[in-house]
Formats: sequence, structure tokens, C-alpha cells
Amino acid sequence: MLPLSDRPEDLCTNGFCDCIFPNSIEVTSHKGLIPDLVKCRCGEDIDGNSRPWRWHPSEESDALISDRDIVFHPTFSQGTAIVRGDQPLKPGMVHFWEIRVITALAGTDVMFGIGTENVNLGQFKFHFVSALGTNAQSWGFSYSGKVQHCGEQLPYGQKFSQGCLIGVQLDRTRGHLEFYLNRRALGVAYTNVPMDPDVHIYPMVCSTAAKSVIRLINCTSQPVTLQLRSFQALSKQPQILSELRQMPGLKGILRSYWFLAPPVRYSRRSQENELDLGDEAVLSSSKLRLGRKHKYRETDDANIDEEDLYANAHKIPVRRNDSGDEESGAGTGATSVHDLCDEYFHYLL
Repeated sequence: MLPLSDRPEDLCTNGFCDCIFPNSIEVTSHKGLIPDLVKCRCGEDIDGNSRPWRWHPSEESDALISDRDIVFHPTFSQGTAIVRGDQPLKPGMVHFWEIRVITALAGTDVMFGIGTENVNLGQFKFHFVSALGTNAQSWGFSYSGKVQHCGEQLPYGQKFSQGCLIGVQLDRTRGHLEFYLNRRALGVAYTNVPMDPDVHIYPMVCSTAAKSVIRLINCTSQPVTLQLRSFQALSKQPQILSELRQMPGLKGILRSYWFLAPPVRYSRRSQENELDLGDEAVLSSSKLRLGRKHKYRETDDANIDEEDLYANAHKIPVRRNDSGDEESGAGTGATSVHDLCDEYFHYLL
């Protein structure tokens, strides 16, 4: 049995970069706007963002909204504040947004996710709860590393806090919801998001911690086309995708789909633990690779090791050769860029 401090669920992910962030004393004693204490702009405003929405100010939430920044409970906390976007996430599109954690996270919960128009933003104003995912109207990813829906919490990733980037990808044509941590995909968390165009779904965040601050740094929405699905498939092949980025005719298209394979940057503290996608594929078993997409499907009865953090950390497609053996596309040199172009881009070239 692992010591308490060495258990995977007790470890906290390092920040996205090495920029300096304010400590708790600086945050508590600061008289101005807390976001002004942060100069970090790493990873912000990537070329290709469409910025379809912003945060929606509401009297129901104890939160101060300033452009892209949210300061939860600016004076003191007496419950849970929920903030949503000002525009619903349109059906027939893939939506992606990224949030930077400005302050250290603590308290009952800080969560990132989505919710329908039926979510009551002031429901837990005087209660300390994990608000997103308490019922069927919302889905949330907690800073504890767990996901929640219909009141059920499930292990999903590692703990995270100050300096981390949280990404959310919602595919409204498939009903899939996936989260990213420091631009590494954690795997599809839920496959039951309503696809009905009459159901309005909004990006949401919630916090119980006083003077906790987050910032929306990137957001984009793209219509679902054959082109997008092709790049989505190629995003699982990082080496091939790197070659495609050198093709002049595809540079502009790839710029629009940057979120399918976002540029990863590690802090020096985590560099020695850095693994590329091919390395991560070796660390997970064939059974986990095949079952990863359905990990949290309600009808899935697969027995998956909850403490294998790498089970959701990558997206390496499994191919079969003529002998029936499995092989990973990123780990072999058999597949060339020309083969993939023939397979996915014959309609473009």
C-alpha cells in the first residue's frame, strides 16, 4: 500500500509554465484586482480562436467578472458561486475552451464543465457543495481530479491547482464531453450530453473558495465537417501531424483546428516526468486502450483500474496488421504521411 503522500490521487499536477503566481498572503492582502497580480500570458490568444462567448455577469452569483477573469467570493465565501457563459454552445459544432487557474485552489470544490439552461446559478449560494454534476442538468470536472454527473463522482485525472490550464471539449453532434489538463487529453469523460438542438448548454465554472480566480484564455467553436473529423483522426498521430503542418496548403486549415492537438509546454519542474504520446501508449495495457473511450458510459461494465492515470492520458489509435497483432500508429514507422493523406485528405489534395 502506498504512503498517503505518494498515492496518485494525492499528487498535484505542476503548472503549465514557470511563471510566478501570487501566494495566498499576496492574494488576501491585495487591495486591487487580483488578476492584476499575474503577468503570465503563456498559451493565451492562440491564432485561430473565434471567441463565440464570454462570461455572463449574474446577481445570483457571488462573483466579480472583469472581461475574461472571474474572482469568486471577492470578500468572503458563504457558499458556492456558479458562473456560466453568455451564449449557449450551438448544436452541430465542436466547442473547445481553456481556463487558466490564477490562484491556489482549496476548499470544498472548484469545478469546470457545462450545464443546461435549467441550472439554478443561485441554488447553492449558502451551501458548500460540488455544484456541477449534482443532478442531470450539469457535468463537472473537479480540482480533486474527479468528474461528476447525477451526483456520482468518478476518478478521472490528477489533482490540479494554481498555474494549470484546464481545457474542455464538447462535441454536440456526438454528445461527448472531454477534459484536458495542461493541454493533455484525459479521455472522453461522458457520452450522454444532450444532442437535441432545443437543449441549450452553457460553459460553466463554480467555486466555494474565497478570492479564487480563473481566466478564460482561449475559446473556439467549429462546425462538424468531414474536414474536422479527418483532422480529429490525425490528431492521434503527432508525428504525421507535424509533417502536415509543413504543407503550405494545410497550414491555414490546421490553424482553425489547433485545439485538436494544442501545443504543449511543460514547466521545468515537470520536464523530467515528460512523456510523449508514444511513450504513454506503452504504459497502458491493450485492454485499457480499447476500453478508454467508454470508461464512463453508463452501460459499460468493464473492470478498469481507477488508479491508472495513463488510461485516459493519451489517444493512440490501435491498428491491426495482417497477422492480427495490434500495433500503435504513433509507435511504428510503417504509416507514412502519404498513406494518411490518401486515407483522410484525398478530398483536399
